[in-house]
Amino acid sequence: MKLFLGIILLFISYNFIAQDNFVTIKGSVLSSSNNEQIENAIINLKLEGGFCFEQKTDTAGQYEFKFKVEEPSTCTVSISTHKTTRSRTFKNGFLANKDFGKIELMAGNSYIKNFDLTPVSCGPGFPAILFNTNSIVNCNDSLSKIDSTRYGYLKDAITFLYQTLKENPTIIIEMQGHASTIEKNPVQLALFRTQIIKEILISKGINKNRLLTKSWGNQKLLIRDDVIKKAKSKEEKLALHLKNQRVVFRIVSWDYKE
Repeated sequence: MKLFLGIILLFISYNFIAQDNFVTIKGSVLSSSNNEQIENAIINLKLEGGFCFEQKTDTAGQYEFKFKVEEPSTCTVSISTHKTTRSRTFKNGFLANKDFGKIELMAGNSYIKNFDLTPVSCGPGFPAILFNTNSIVNCNDSLSKIDSTRYGYLKDAITFLYQTLKENPTIIIEMQGHASTIEKNPVQLALFRTQIIKEILISKGINKNRLLTKSWGNQKLLIRDDVIKKAKSKEEKLALHLKNQRVVFRIVSWDYKE
């Protein structure tokens, strides 16, 4: 009997000591828009020795890693997304970000790293780029409107697009070019506008296979001509036509692989 009790105590002691060597890293992933839990976000864990692990969040937006640590070390925890990454309200997916956590690991400790993600809503969060006749000038108020008449510069929109594509390496975007009804050769002009943006992004290192182009000419006006005609001055009418001279973007795939 004493031998049996001794074995039990030894087993309990061993497991208690073994548990002391384990580390837990957990957290939640929420929507930056409304704090909803996000499921199927991909959490990436990279240990100091180069070992990598991956886990998806559950329906409550939670994740947890538990592993053994023999001696103090470091790790990084980062997040990426997938076409199935979604919340209750936002079904079109989320854009990843470059947020990550570097953690100094000590055996027996628990750590928390939470993330938030930006939802891809209608017109998937990308800035539309506005054009003067045959030239790039600025971007619209979805990115950096300064006041009621001024807009941010093209470089701001390009920087946003480039960072988004780098941080979400599996997405493919389509650039849709548009022209106004006062422009000549609207189909060719609208396509030319998309190709300019594509060339700039390629020059920054984005793979051309992730950048699709399409021209709508003046078939899909943001502001119809009958509305523009009601404007009081020539300047107001031109300003409204300008809003039709644009390139817009949408995500067409989350499955790109190099």
